[in-house]
Amino acid sequence: MENELLPVGEAAKILNVSITTLRRWDESGKLRAVRKSPGGDRFYRKIDLEFFPNNLFQTAFEWATADSKEIPHIPRYAYAENSAVFQTKLGKFQEELLKSPLLEDIFSLVVSVSGEIGGNSFDHNLGRWPDEAGIFFAYDTDKREVVLADRGLGILTTLRQALPDLIDDGSAINTAFTEVVSGRTQESRGNGLKFVRTVVTNNLIGLRFQSGNAELEIKHDSSNLDIRPAVRWLRGCVAYIKY
Repeated sequence: MENELLPVGEAAKILNVSITTLRRWDESGKLRAVRKSPGGDRFYRKIDLEFFPNNLFQTAFEWATADSKEIPHIPRYAYAENSAVFQTKLGKFQEELLKSPLLEDIFSLVVSVSGEIGGNSFDHNLGRWPDEAGIFFAYDTDKREVVLADRGLGILTTLRQALPDLIDDGSAINTAFTEVVSGRTQESRGNGLKFVRTVVTNNLIGLRFQSGNAELEIKHDSSNLDIRPAVRWLRGCVAYIKY
């Protein structure tokens, strides 16, 4: 059953982590527990454990590419239904990164890149989501990775409002990450992504980004944009950040 509740000890065994780790994840919002009464014992929904990512990117990608009639459930820890929720989760992510002295020189940049990509999803799809609003936003501080995804209109559709001559997803992604696109609100999607490219190139951060049928990879110390055909089409966007 989707809402079946499992005790904390059983949940820890399923995820192969300690009860202490589960308590920390609950407090940080990464994987929320359910309490039957205030201050009571922690329980976990079975479906949340099944979806809890061993592979964050795959989980997000399957959600982003699913047919509109078969959109899979997103666990609560990985879903931001609006910008306010996203900003709250982003703040918790920053708090977790601050706990690692090894990341003191880069944590703010990782948060900024995540914030720009997630913010784009809300800024340019608000009120125009084709089926499911909001974004997938999850991270694993042990593996040093962040994944964001949306089921929005995509880069090409957004930028064509200002640049109607864009011919395909690859050229749209290239424009978004290299050019400042003037215009109002929804037409200025690429400006934040240009900032993302600069941060990734100049720091120990990697980015994989897809929209439509084109995929982009940006690596540290490389001025080249590696844009190639994607294996599977998606209307919106998916981003994987490694730091």
